[in-house]
Formats: sequence, structure tokens, C-alpha cells
Amino acid sequence: MAGRKKARDGNRVYQTLRNSILRLETRPGAIIDEASIAAKHSVSRTPIREAIIQLISEGLIVRDGRVARVASFDFDEVPRLFDAIIITSRMIHRLAAENRTDQDLETIKERHRKFEALVSQGDGVQRQDANLAFHMSIAAAARNRYFAEFYEHLLYAFSRLSRAAFSSDEETQIFGVVLNEELLAHLSETVRQHAQIVDAIAARDIEEADRLAIAHQDLAAARLKQRLFGGSRSIRSKPALAIQTSAR
Repeated sequence: MAGRKKARDGNRVYQTLRNSILRLETRPGAIIDEASIAAKHSVSRTPIREAIIQLISEGLIVRDGRVARVASFDFDEVPRLFDAIIITSRMIHRLAAENRTDQDLETIKERHRKFEALVSQGDGVQRQDANLAFHMSIAAAARNRYFAEFYEHLLYAFSRLSRAAFSSDEETQIFGVVLNEELLAHLSETVRQHAQIVDAIAARDIEEADRLAIAHQDLAAARLKQRLFGGSRSIRSKPALAIQTSAR
């Protein structure tokens, strides 16, 4: 019983901290005050430290000596992030098209449906979580944990940067508040591309999955670059990827 309560406390603290960071309620560079969190949630320091460790692994918190801080943004690293995520995404999608099982495909389809449902309800963080879950289901189907772990880290970094860039926009459609036109068009295109990706993976079409990975990342990157830099361009490089696969 005590173990289950400890796990619940740890998950509650983790979700609260994570949402606060992603929603920018806890700002980049802010110190994570374990004592105040413990008092607020009526928990010991242990679940807080466990939550911090998990958030460090996701790149949302960093250690600064003995202090834990919310990770800051380094805009000089943005082009490198784009390069890393496009290369990794292409690898993931190619391998998923080749290696996916029927169960993998069902999970990918389910995650696609959940994201699509959140276009008309929920908020930006909920959509980000659903989008991450969709892409990580593809990563799981790739059957390469090293790529999957790196891809997850990149997706968290990209999602957090996007949230910071667009946090001032109205991104909620709850109680009749309507999404802005630009965001609605972007979400509609995202859903369309997700569906195409699902079809390519279902058909085991490696080259089409690769092409769609490029198009999908270009979609997200162009919108973010427009906001950050006042202009957009396609991903800097799209080198050919030749993956040596094991003989069947």
C-alpha cells in the first residue's frame, strides 16, 4: 500500500512539474525549490527527486551544481536541433516501415486517432503530448532503442521550443473559444500528414515513409522558424540514407 502511494505521489509531482514547465508557468532558468513543492503537495522529498531525475532525462530540467533548474533555451543550437531531428526522424520512419508488427500498427493508428480528436478539444500541451505519443509509437515500431531514446529527447526539445514560441497565441477550443485560423490550418495539415505516415508504414513502403518524414518535419520546422526568425526555409540538408538491414 505504501509503495503504491509513493508511486502515485511521484507521478503526481512529475506531471505537475512537467505541465508547469511546458506551459511556461515555471520559466526557463527557474530554480526547482524542493521544499516548497513538498509543502504544496504534502509529500516527502523522495518523489520530488524522482520526478526531477525523470525530467532531467527528458531535457526539461538541468543540474547546476547542487541546484536543479528548468533548462534554458539556447537559440544558437536551434539549427543543430533541426538537423538532428530530421536525420533521426528519417531513420525512425524507415525502420518502422520495415520492422513494424501488426500490434505496432494498431498502436500507431490509435495514437493517430487520439491526436486527431484533440484538434477540436483540449489545449496545446495536451496536443503536444498526443503528438509525442504518436511519434514515439512509430519509434517503438522501428525496433532500435538507441534511435528511439535519442528521438524522444529531440522531440521534447522541439516541443518545448515550440511551446515557448507560440505560448502567446490562443490555442484552446474549450467552452466555445475558437482556434486561430493559422493554427487550425496547421493542425489540419498535421493530421493529414499523420494519416499518410500511417498508410506508408502499413504498406511497409520505406521510401514513402522517408519522404513523409522529411515533409512532416519541414511542416513543423517552417512554422517555428517563421515565428523565431521572421522567415522560413526548408531543412538545410537532406542527405540520402542507406540503412543496411539484416538478411531475412
